[in-house]
Amino acid sequence: MTTPRKTRGAGRPKGSSGDATRQRILVGARSCFGARGFGATTNRELADAADLTPAALYRYHDSKLALYMAAVDAAVAELAPVLTEATLNQPSGRAELVALAEAAAVLHEQNPGLAAFLSSLPVEMNRHPEITEAMSAEPDPVSLLISAAVERAAREGALAPDLDPGDAIEMIIACYIGISMWAAAIQQTPRSSAMCAYTRLLEGTLFA
Repeated sequence: MTTPRKTRGAGRPKGSSGDATRQRILVGARSCFGARGFGATTNRELADAADLTPAALYRYHDSKLALYMAAVDAAVAELAPVLTEATLNQPSGRAELVALAEAAAVLHEQNPGLAAFLSSLPVEMNRHPEITEAMSAEPDPVSLLISAAVERAAREGALAPDLDPGDAIEMIIACYIGISMWAAAIQQTPRSSAMCAYTRLLEGTLFA
């Protein structure tokens, strides 16, 4: 006699609210996309991660791209308020940049999946033009915070006079991405020797 195979219901699990289901979908999508990438992740894997059928998942997000962008929006919404608060009442633009780095490291340490997912975003944008197009529809609040801090530092005379602030902004964003990717790849928390060295770079104490 065989044991009947357990099947998943057509909709959300019994007793689950719509909001809880949406949150479960986004958390599962972040995990799947962060681990396997946009291209390799299947709709079946996304549905399984949320304990739904693919048909039920489709009722919440009508395409894999729509779900990916919803996961990006949710991750940024989690990150941006923490970083915004970190920049408040800082005495200088340079101090804002240091505070941003430290706050991002703490948040990523508390939620490693966040770092793995967001750090993969530039790679996914390079591989999938549809993600780049979707990302261009609205500004990135984290980049805006970095830009504001650098521009403040420039007004305060903290940047070298021959350095274009735009170049400094791109360099700092690249450092954020690189440290996050490195931390995710070796499964080390961003509050590591590399992050300490980066904050010293911002503070001007890295080199003797």
